[in-house]
Amino acid sequence: MRILLAVPTSGKPTQPFLESLQALELPASALAFDRITIEGNFIPGQRELAARRALTLDADILVMLDDDMILPPKAIVSLVDALLADPRLAVVGALYYSRDGIHPMVADHWTSRDTTTAAIPAYDSGVTYCDGVGFGCCAIRVEVLRHMARPFFNTQVYVEEHAARVRICNEDYLFCENVRHDGWRVALHAGVRCKHFDRASGLMYPREWETAAATSKPRMVVVEPGPRFRVVPYDPTHPTKAEYHEAAKVDYIIVD
Repeated sequence: MRILLAVPTSGKPTQPFLESLQALELPASALAFDRITIEGNFIPGQRELAARRALTLDADILVMLDDDMILPPKAIVSLVDALLADPRLAVVGALYYSRDGIHPMVADHWTSRDTTTAAIPAYDSGVTYCDGVGFGCCAIRVEVLRHMARPFFNTQVYVEEHAARVRICNEDYLFCENVRHDGWRVALHAGVRCKHFDRASGLMYPREWETAAATSKPRMVVVEPGPRFRVVPYDPTHPTKAEYHEAAKVDYIIVD
């Protein structure tokens, strides 16, 4: 088995990430291992390059690690084991939270046509099938890429008019949506727990892991005046704010 480890970065990986990277263990079944650091300021394009490099190297598994993750030593071993245990599993992600520590980066009921329908699935300490996972720490079966149209990674641009804020998001959930449409599975491995390092505050999130009682039920994120974000029990009848989607083309220019 050949593994490619890809690290998208803006060029300044965090020290906690580098320290945890040095302690990572590789699966005993890994006969070849390659690593690539991809610099840039457009994460979908950096993930795109990682996927193309995995195909060029004829890798079996592509592992992606963002440079602000704090990884347990057996992260890669556990994610790869999950892929090997289920031949229809395309993507498996570790459990980590948004950089502010508000919610885990995993989704059910997620659709690119209306992202407000998403919920946080119930999970325990094992593997839970879901609609999408964050790619801050994940493993991808490269066979999946061989059957997908290029480019592999698209993105959504979230425009908050009143806040005068724009951010690129959901390239990971969009990828998961595409592989699910092709008949593959996506899963969260909640036994692989990564802290998320916030560069601005120097804090690692979550500060404390949620209890099994809290994560055993589906939940959702709601926005309250302030704005203030809160995680509450999942209620599909809860009113949502309308989204207006306008498609824009991303033009990848590939050079050697």
